[in-house]
Amino acid sequence: MLKALLKKQFLETASFFFIGRKSGKKLSKLGVLGILLLLAYATGGVGFMMWELSKTLCAPLVQAGLSWVYFAFVATIATGLGVLGSVFATKSKVYEAKDNDFLLSLPLKPWAVLFSRVLPLYLMTLFFQSLVLLPAFAQYFILVGVQIPLLLCALVVLFALPLGALALCLLLGWLVALVTARIRSKNLLTLLFTTVFLVAYFLIIGKINEYLTFVILHGEAVGQTMKTSLFPLYLAGLACVGDGVGLLGFLAVFGGVFALSYFVLSKTFLRVVTVKRGAKKRVYREKAGKSSSVFFALFKRESTRIFKNLMLLLNGGIGVVLLLILCIVAPFNMELIRQINASPIPKDEVASILVSILCFIASSTVFTASSVSLEGETLWILRSSPVKTEQIFKAKTAFHLAIAFPPALVGAIELCALLKIPALTCLCILLTLFALCFLCAKFGLFVNLKFPNLHWTNEITAVKQSVSTLLATFFGWGASALFVGGWFLFGQGLGIRIYLLLCSLVFASFGVMLYLWERKKGKTVFENL
Repeated sequence: MLKALLKKQFLETASFFFIGRKSGKKLSKLGVLGILLLLAYATGGVGFMMWELSKTLCAPLVQAGLSWVYFAFVATIATGLGVLGSVFATKSKVYEAKDNDFLLSLPLKPWAVLFSRVLPLYLMTLFFQSLVLLPAFAQYFILVGVQIPLLLCALVVLFALPLGALALCLLLGWLVALVTARIRSKNLLTLLFTTVFLVAYFLIIGKINEYLTFVILHGEAVGQTMKTSLFPLYLAGLACVGDGVGLLGFLAVFGGVFALSYFVLSKTFLRVVTVKRGAKKRVYREKAGKSSSVFFALFKRESTRIFKNLMLLLNGGIGVVLLLILCIVAPFNMELIRQINASPIPKDEVASILVSILCFIASSTVFTASSVSLEGETLWILRSSPVKTEQIFKAKTAFHLAIAFPPALVGAIELCALLKIPALTCLCILLTLFALCFLCAKFGLFVNLKFPNLHWTNEITAVKQSVSTLLATFFGWGASALFVGGWFLFGQGLGIRIYLLLCSLVFASFGVMLYLWERKKGKTVFENL
């Protein structure tokens, strides 16, 4: 029975390469090839990055007699990548798998069901960690030569290190499953995790050279810190260089931690996967109803649709996420900001660069470009309601502006304060950003009226596979590019404030033209859909 479970689980995992998630049908050979090429590209990119990182660290640390520090540092990165790549898969594949109830209704032991879930996760973790460990081992053996005892130790570490990461994944997945089981809306939690991950990614990538330089120059201090704070990974470093005691300690720690976590979770698996999902039921209390305006009702309808589906929020509002990340990351780069403030670059030039960055990011928000398509087959409900078409357009535009502009506002004020840009110039920047957001909102609605997709099976299709979304994105980037080009052609002669006011006027004028089109032809187009 266990063999059948494992076969079923591996076939389910492999179906990603052959079965379309949206249609449920077998992919064409071209589709399978595309997925394999995409996987090869992603794998090659990560592998190449780790190859270069290992190349930077290996020689200085090995020549300094700190080979174990090199491997301990690499093992730390591998463990982090393994946990990051598998923790949410653990939650969905182990604790929230759709067939858990069915399998547990069969004469199967909970530990067998858990084992059939855990083994593919182990292989997934092994794959992620191999992207880090294999380039690191290759760099080391190129430098010192291939030695059979060290090669055997490397293989042991390669296959045993994922046990520690998997133990963490099982624990974290268990905690996440317990927490989300009682949360009514999981989108905010997932969005928070995504934002935190992106912030951490940009912070690390932005200072990766500093970290590598510090490790090379202070290898012994880093090693001592790892020995006291990350003792299991210290053992992994010793195991990689052939230390017998370190190897035995490494196997004991990693194998023991995994065995303990698996034993505990096998005992609690049944209780966790059968816990009743959803938040506490609301108790009915009679109270007077509150009426709201037509505009507020339509606005709330737009926001409810977007916020209940995280993929709609991320794909339509990626600019919002990036602006929030920019606001968080900026204070962590004070050294760069001090260098800019101390440089002889005129504040007009600094302001123009700042506006260009903010415009490119803000214009990536394209909620209105799919707002009509998202009505789908339920468009008749909106059409049959006693609301005017102008009110519908107004609510869609207002929602776009309410989501797109506040992060741009906060980011502009924060960066202007950090870069010591004059208050009047900052005000002109805000005016330009608002005018651009207004133009992007109106253009998105315009192209979605021209190219609607009302016959989708999954609402994310209306965003990701939409001509209007693509056109709106490139339009926003094009407007931002024209701003940059205009600054170099004639803006410098006008001064940043005059140029920003001129751009604001141009953006707002085109936005008003699209608004007038909506009131005349756009209204007719919508009512004939």
